[in-house]
Amino acid sequence: MAFKHLVPLLALPMAGCLSFGGGQASLAPSAGVKALGEGLVGQSALASRLPADAKAKALAAEFQALEYTPAGQPVTWSADGYSGQVVPTQPYRVGSQDCRAYSQTINGGKQPIRTLGTACKTPDGLWKPVA
Repeated sequence: MAFKHLVPLLALPMAGCLSFGGGQASLAPSAGVKALGEGLVGQSALASRLPADAKAKALAAEFQALEYTPAGQPVTWSADGYSGQVVPTQPYRVGSQDCRAYSQTINGGKQPIRTLGTACKTPDGLWKPVA
């Protein structure tokens, strides 16, 4: 009978880790973010000018969008005078892999820069961009 009180306590450590349906990107698991490599933010026309913190927030937003966010819902981020949003599409399967297309829009230049891409899950469960 004491187990019914345990469930809310187990949920507390994760309460601030995930954000479904948009909102500010929280820090994603480091292995998942590293697996994305440069992600879409690295392909952006602003990539060479983005400060490290902005790149890190943009990449974390990409991971959160791919892993947790419903299709069409933006995950927003901001850092060092830059901001952006990542919007994933509906997941789909290619063979045995789960894949999603997504976009990254970065604001901070003269006009917003939008980059499109696709990522698929590896057998390890990590998202990897595909060409």
